[in-house]
Amino acid sequence: MGRFIIRSPEYQNYYAQFMNYLHAIGYSLSSRKTFTTGIKEFLYWLEKQEITTIHAVEESDIENFYIYLQERPSLIGGGALSESRITLHMYTLKLFFLHLQDMQQLDLNPMCNLNYTCDYKRIRENLLSLADIESLYEVCSTSKQRAILGILYGCGLRKQEAEQLNVKDIYFKSSLLYVREGKGGSKRTIPLSKIVLNDLKDYYFHERPGEIKHRSTAIESFMLNKYGTRMQGDSYSRAIKNLVHKAGLDKAITPHHFRHAIATHLLQSGMKLEHVKDFLGHKSIETTQTYTHITTTQLRNTTAYGTNTLPV
Repeated sequence: MGRFIIRSPEYQNYYAQFMNYLHAIGYSLSSRKTFTTGIKEFLYWLEKQEITTIHAVEESDIENFYIYLQERPSLIGGGALSESRITLHMYTLKLFFLHLQDMQQLDLNPMCNLNYTCDYKRIRENLLSLADIESLYEVCSTSKQRAILGILYGCGLRKQEAEQLNVKDIYFKSSLLYVREGKGGSKRTIPLSKIVLNDLKDYYFHERPGEIKHRSTAIESFMLNKYGTRMQGDSYSRAIKNLVHKAGLDKAITPHHFRHAIATHLLQSGMKLEHVKDFLGHKSIETTQTYTHITTTQLRNTTAYGTNTLPV
């Protein structure tokens, strides 16, 4: 976010303190940057409004900042900011002020009477059905496309985890994939279904070698882009967008939708909730319940576990 440069030493200090706080409670660097994007923009916006100290911020300033977010164009691709992005910014802003209050650096919290609860249709409600997944596989024309679906859907990886995936993290002989650093620095092992394993093998042995541009350089990343370097999140998003378009699915699908889809499909196929929790890398089982919208009655019926429950 190079456009939001904070000049005030006071605001720079508050921003650094908040980053350190998020680090202390276990967030990865990538998550900290995502969380604090809105804080950085807020402090930048305060400077533009000539509000020179955090102690001068009032409730009306928070409301004006919320209006500003709704009106300003997205820095990526134009158009308006999504409701999810705005809600994330406002949630982080609330956390920021609570932190200042807890550290006794602020007497009055300007957000204490404000509530910016997300009222849009959440990402998890735009669920991909098994038929949708099958349609996406059917329109794949390369082993790379199938490998991308295998990583995001078959393995349920977060976009950041997919970006960080290295060749050494996949054990073809034992049909296992290792997530070395998940959310909050956690690690986990993911069993690969036969189809996902074969798709990853096919990409690695047949298509990936042709993508390596500098053969004298060791390429650690498992997924490579057209330049022969590590495939980033935007490339995953574009690949998914193209497949969704080819499959004729009338849905706004992001890489994260596949993570929710595999969780739901695994539960529906009989995997125990606690095993889905481990598969996704959640710290608490409550998070898994939130992801899947599974009722207590349905949970009583989930008994089986094993890689054969993968629906594709």
